Amino acid sequence: MKHLSTGLSSLALFFSIAGCTTPVAGSPSDEASAAKIVTAEGEDVICRSIPVTGTRFPEKICKTQAAWDAFDDYTNDSAKEQTDKFQRLNSGCSTQAQGSCS
Repeated sequence: MKHLSTGLSSLALFFSIAGCTTPVAGSPSDEASAAKIVTAEGEDVICRSIPVTGTRFPEKICKTQAAWDAFDDYTNDSAKEQTDKFQRLNSGCSTQAQGSCS
């Protein structure tokens, strides 16, 4: 009796896991997600997976190429500005143990 219930539990587990598998490549759902997205003006939309702090799952964000270029310029400029600010504030006389440059 114990072996029968263990076998049935294993069988149920197998079918529940089998139902969670991803679709096979080339299936209709895969082809639909690979379709190009185009704006009303005819511009191609490009999607990126952006990491999100606090989760393992990235966020999918879609924008036009011009919007991605502006986003990249903004983030690169901001990163450079923050690096320059850190280097300006944490160099020179203020970092000396004695507090003076002499």
